[in-house]
Amino acid sequence: MAEDLMDKVFSFFSGEGLTDDKQNMLKAIGKDLSQNKYAKFFKIRSEEADPSFLSFLFSVYKTIYPIKLFMKDDRKMAMFRHLTVESCIEDGIKETVNRLNPVYLDDRARTVPGEQLIASIQADMELLTSQFDYSHIKTVNHRYEMTAAMHQLAKYNFPGFFKKFDNHFADGSFLIEPRFPAVKTILIVDQVAEFLTVTQPLKPEDDWNGMLALLKSIEGRDLVNPEQFNTMIRTLREIHTSKILELMIQYTLRNPIWQWRHATFDETVGEAWLDAKKAEALEYIAKINDAKKNSQIYALTNDIFESADLNRLENYNMQFSEVLRSKNVEPYLYAEGLNYLKAFMDDFIEKEVKELCDILIIRGQWTNNTMSREMSEALHGLLEIPPQIINLEIALSEDGADGSRLHAALMRIDRDSTQARYVNSIVAKNNDDALEIIQEAAQYLIVIGKQLKNLIEDLQKKHPELLVNWREVNLASKEPMPQRMVSGFKKINFFVQLMHLCTQA
Repeated sequence: MAEDLMDKVFSFFSGEGLTDDKQNMLKAIGKDLSQNKYAKFFKIRSEEADPSFLSFLFSVYKTIYPIKLFMKDDRKMAMFRHLTVESCIEDGIKETVNRLNPVYLDDRARTVPGEQLIASIQADMELLTSQFDYSHIKTVNHRYEMTAAMHQLAKYNFPGFFKKFDNHFADGSFLIEPRFPAVKTILIVDQVAEFLTVTQPLKPEDDWNGMLALLKSIEGRDLVNPEQFNTMIRTLREIHTSKILELMIQYTLRNPIWQWRHATFDETVGEAWLDAKKAEALEYIAKINDAKKNSQIYALTNDIFESADLNRLENYNMQFSEVLRSKNVEPYLYAEGLNYLKAFMDDFIEKEVKELCDILIIRGQWTNNTMSREMSEALHGLLEIPPQIINLEIALSEDGADGSRLHAALMRIDRDSTQARYVNSIVAKNNDDALEIIQEAAQYLIVIGKQLKNLIEDLQKKHPELLVNWREVNLASKEPMPQRMVSGFKKINFFVQLMHLCTQA
């Protein structure tokens, strides 16, 4: 900054680079300055900014100061953002939004079936998208762009500027207006250029009264006098239109083509509001689906398991998954499913299905060896599942290859946010392993279930075709084979459904 200023001062005194064309252009600028409506702001002979210009800046600062304080409050600005949208929606849109309100949906959920309620929510989401169209979004965004423009002016460093002339100047002190001296324009070029940038988007034709009314509704009182505020906006526009400040800088810098930096805004408040409403509705749909899913899981577990104690995993489990969620990292996605698989293997496969399949495969005389071989291979594959679950558990123990790293990273994550990515990579790897185990087990169970179904149907025939010695097979079982096969098939079928639910996204 200091070097830039010295370059400008040196150029100013040396007159370096002033060609005839530039001199002619500067003469024209000098003439424009002398004839300008705001000519009093600049003393051409001494190239000084007049005290009247600094007094004008102070009047702007004094007017917008209460708004500056308001905009420092994040809570108030969040309310303002909300009200900006609300001020742009008609009764029809409000009715649609009210129907998507979770409180209203909770009331409907007591009497309306889940699928019907989901269809209603989806219809209202589509209706809201068509109602709150591009025109509404554009209006909302423009209204908030006005706020962004005002925020830009409010952040302008008026106090720093005024302290150049009064070291004791205090921000927000308006009891006595400072007495400003004339100042060489070369010394305040950067500040004037920035002022041009921050005031450029303020247009008198915009609905400033509407913006001030929203501010009043939040604050409970007028932050500024609306008439005084609008007068300030009109004056700022007149100053821009007159080009007085631009001419002052061009003349001072001996640069007739100097231009100030234009500010642009690209607010997306309208889109964000619509996306938030849709996301809230989708979240409610997910809530309905989760409730349905949990209800189905509860019913299936009651049909499958006799024991009430189904907690079989020590490391890859739901409890530690909640710890991960509390740290805002990826949870164990398939902990519930893998836990049920471990319980099913312990309580049913090892005790019942293995014995049932052994009788059918070893004692049965099959007419189709391919079918018996499929059942045998599926059973052997299924019996290899428990060691895979144990290996995953060992890896995630506190002394395990993944568990030790995971616990260490979680201890540091509150102090070092980069640990989250490391935790997610470990968890993702084990989620993939768990899902692969579940899917592999489900495929084996589907094969066994299919063959049991074939044998059940075969046994019901007058002349069975798949096994030619059903009488001998029945004698090898402690319980009647028809009942055992039907019971086994039902449990396997229920369990495959359970695994499908537990692996849904």
